[in-house]
Parts: sequence; C-alpha cells; structure tokens
Amino acid sequence: MRLEVILIIDLLFVEARCGLKVDIMSNRRKEIVFKWFIENYSYCWHKNGEILISPEFTDDDLEGTVWCLYLYPRGRTDKQQNSISLSYVESWEDDGPEDFPLKFELALLAADGSPLISKEMEFTFKKNFGNGISNLIRMDDVLLRRKVEFLQDTLSVRCKIWIGEGITEHVTEIRARTRIEIEQFSFLHVIENFSALKSNQMKTVQIKHPSKKKCAVSNSVYVTDASCCERKIIVKTMPHSLKQILCKYKLSLLNASGVFVKCGEADNRCDPDRQNIDSLPLTLTQEAIMSNKSEYLPDDRLSVFCECVFSTGEEYKMHEKTLYEIPTVLLNQLNDDDQNSDEEDSSDYTTALDDLIAVYNNQFLTDVELKTKTKSFFAHKIMLCARSSVFKVMMSNDMKEKNTGCIQIDDLDNDTVQQLLLFLYSDHLENLHWESATKLYYAADKYEIKKLKVICSDFLEDNLSTSTAAELLVLANAHNDFNLKKVAEDFILEHEQEVFGSVEWEKLIETDPKLVIKTMHLKYKRNKVL
Repeated sequence: MRLEVILIIDLLFVEARCGLKVDIMSNRRKEIVFKWFIENYSYCWHKNGEILISPEFTDDDLEGTVWCLYLYPRGRTDKQQNSISLSYVESWEDDGPEDFPLKFELALLAADGSPLISKEMEFTFKKNFGNGISNLIRMDDVLLRRKVEFLQDTLSVRCKIWIGEGITEHVTEIRARTRIEIEQFSFLHVIENFSALKSNQMKTVQIKHPSKKKCAVSNSVYVTDASCCERKIIVKTMPHSLKQILCKYKLSLLNASGVFVKCGEADNRCDPDRQNIDSLPLTLTQEAIMSNKSEYLPDDRLSVFCECVFSTGEEYKMHEKTLYEIPTVLLNQLNDDDQNSDEEDSSDYTTALDDLIAVYNNQFLTDVELKTKTKSFFAHKIMLCARSSVFKVMMSNDMKEKNTGCIQIDDLDNDTVQQLLLFLYSDHLENLHWESATKLYYAADKYEIKKLKVICSDFLEDNLSTSTAAELLVLANAHNDFNLKKVAEDFILEHEQEVFGSVEWEKLIETDPKLVIKTMHLKYKRNKVL
C-alpha cells in the first residue's frame, strides 16, 4: 500500500479585529508571504495521518484570522497515493466573516528560493469548509529522485496570499523554522566467547545517554535457530524512549587488523510505510564467521560496531524574521543582502569536489551502469571518461558499452567497485587495507587509472611483510610492473630466511614454480656479484 505526503494550510480564527478590513476595490494590492523551513525533513517521525504544524502567522489585512501550515509527511489518507497535496481548511467562530475570498499560491522552493513547483488558486472560504490541491508532486520525487533539487535535508514551503487588486505595492514576509531533532549513537558491542553462543541467547549492553543517568539504547546480539535456514546473527537496537524512532542503522565488524568491514545497513526515511528497522541481520552468517576465525574472532571475540540515528520529535518551532509592509523594490534588495550575508558568514562552503561527491551519492542524472555478478552501480559517463582512458574508449567508440549504457565487471567484487567509483569522484579512499589495495591495484591497472595505481602501490610497499611478500611478487609480475616487482624482490632477498620458510612461499612453489626459480636465480646472481 502506497501512502502520500500532504501539505494542508488551516485557516484558524483567533479574534475579530475592528477597523482592519481591506478596501479590495482600490488599486492597492498587498502580498503576505509565509516561508516555512523544515530542517532534517527526511527524519520526520510521523505515521500516516499524523501532522507536522508550522508556527502561526497573521496580518492586519487578514481580518483577524490566524493561519498555519499542516504537513502530513506520510500521508493524510490511504487513497491519495504517494503524492504531496496542498489545500486550505478554514475554521472561525460566529463573529468572524461569513465568506472569506482568497487568492493564494502554495509552492515548494529550491535552495535559492525559486519555486520548483507551485499552484495558484482563488477560492471563497466558508465556515468549516476548505479547498486545495491534490497530487501536486510524488513523495518519492522529493525524497529520492529530485532530492538534490528539493532538499539539502531542509524542505522549504511558501504560502503567498494576495489582498486587493492592481499592482503590488507592499509585501509582508514572515519566515518560520521547524527543526526535527535527531540523536546519533555509535558504539562497539563486543561479544565474548562467541563460538559458544547458543541459538537465541541474547548478549545485551546498555548505552547511556550523555546528559542523563538513564540508558538511551539497549543493544542485543543473538544467533537464530538453524532448523530451517542458516544461522543468522541478528543485532537488535531498542531505544528507551517512545519518542526515539530509529531511522538509519549501519553495522560493521571490527576485524583482527582493526579495519571496519561493512555488514549491513537500513534506512527507512524514504519508506512511505516507515518499516521498523530496529532488528537487522549481519550479512555474514555464523558459519561464515566461524570459518574465518582469524579474521573476525580474535580471542573468540566478535566486535560489532553500531551506528544509529534516531528521530526524536521537534527540537524547536519558531518565527525567525518578519519584514513588515516592505515596498516590493526594497524587499528584493533586502533578500539579496540576506543571501549575500549568509554566504559571507557561512562556514559551510562547498568545493567542486564536495559537489561532485554529492552528485554521485544522490545518484543525480546518472547515465551509465556498472554491473558486477550481484549488483548494479550507477554513475556518469563524463566522470568515467575523464578519469579512465579505458572507459573513455568504451564510451566514445562504437562498442557494446556505449550502445547499451552498461559496463559488465564480473572480475571485481561489489566493495571494490564501490571504492573505485568513490575514488573516481573524490580522489579519496576509505578504510584501505592489504586485500582491498591489491584488488584496487588490479582495477586501476585494468582501467588505466594512474593515480589510483600509484596510491595502491605505495600502500602495498609501505605495508609489505614476510607473509605478504610472495603475494606482492605475484601481483607485480602479473601486471608487468617492474618497479613494484623490484620492491618485492629486494624485500624477499633481504628477509630470505623468513620468506622462504613461510607458508605463503611454499604455496607459491606449488602454484608458480617458474617465478620461484627466477627469484632464486636472482639471489644467485646477486650473491655472485658480491
């Protein structure tokens, strides 16, 4: 069942003020503009039918009525499917006006204040009767497909009301802000004697709130029964307050090398039904972890790193600025000054690099698919061509990849492709370790990404050991990398006793005896020279 997001404006009567009616027959036209900024909008905690209400606003020319915006982040009814709807609903007491004619516009704004989507209406309101706009825009357009346009996780809503006819002389602009409160908790849950953990046996820790004596979160880890399927490892995170709604959940394992290995994540912010995500299975089963104890179970301890983001309600709701009865020309100047001042005072300047990463993370206007055996990654042809001569040939010549918009990459795993794309957009690598460096070196050489190849080579050289020397020798030899091969050979001959006696070298004797013979011959030649 798909749900909607509805934005409703309620017209509420507060008091009938005398002598404040507008002569609508004059040539004077007055505009009243209300802008409402909702920070952390994607963390709205509401279920279907629950309302987020803006601060109230009014003006002398509104005959004593008071207004506010009603927003339904996950829909008002089940029938209006997955769409944002905007409407007015009025309510006033007997001493208010019987009829209230109104011309108005409702809009969702871009970051620069321009309307991304808007609708003008004219309607005469009667007591306890409303009107509005249905199916203005799809909910997933705002939260997903056009997120970069609508949100920097602040949704901007504008209500503009016209009073009178003729040329607009004066504008009253009222700005209000609501901030959705979020709390983030990151912690390491260590399970001792993991191999002895029985089915459904809970291992629980309590995470204290930093400003309170009571606990904020309970975290439990247990293994499911294997009677019908594989034994899954479940992590269950429960808040101690009903106000805390878990919105983002990311799990990693801390391996024996001190490196975080991603093992599951969930995010329900864009889910119309807001499914509960407080229980999440690790992507690795108990059998997979037990079969690789040296990697995941040093001293029989499983270390689970949890990153949780909770929505906890409204942090504040307030009016932040009012420009009262400002001439139109002056209002534009003031708004320009405000924007310039915000730019000068801001410490959040973004660089071109930041913007490129944001374009990739938000999957904005992607036009090419990189496909592994199990997953698809979407990117931009222009970026691939700019960073890789191999991708450039694929995309510019009459090849299968250009015609289909799909690049098949069966020889790389998902994590390697993810890291490769991140580097293409950012020149940055996260959590580089020996295994990932060797895989990325392979990818860099294959697609002729020179800078990535140099970074991986430097890492491998800096982290070379007697147990990895044979692997580096094989890698350098396979890619005809003379410089890297010499580094491996020099290290091997310098530590020949430890390397030649290692398990890794014994395996190399079986898998590549020719390479072993060449290395031993090199040792003989160097000894002869000495």
